[in-house]
Amino acid sequence: MLFDYTTGSKMTEPSKVIHVRNVGHEISENDLLQLFQPFGVITKLVMLRAKNQALLQMQDVPSAINALQYYTDVQPTIRGRNVYVQFSSHQELTTMDQNTQGRGEEVGTL
Repeated sequence: MLFDYTTGSKMTEPSKVIHVRNVGHEISENDLLQLFQPFGVITKLVMLRAKNQALLQMQDVPSAINALQYYTDVQPTIRGRNVYVQFSSHQELTTMDQNTQGRGEEVGTL
């Protein structure tokens, strides 16, 4: 874990997976894609609707770093709502079931 000396807090190590918080129900997958596509190819997107969160995987770590560096200085907003971005503790998103690929929906246990 890295340490941010300006805020005195721990920072998650850079990852190609970006954790997005405050993702309200009015925010669509397409809204999130538009926010991050200028920084590179997005390979996976998982909406965690019950938690108002999303996980978004960029093609590579430098793309994710560029996005987070940009949104450090510019508050990202979608449909008038501030969203908050940080590196995920996951280095990569994996899908357990092929049916969930591309859907981006949270899958519950049976």
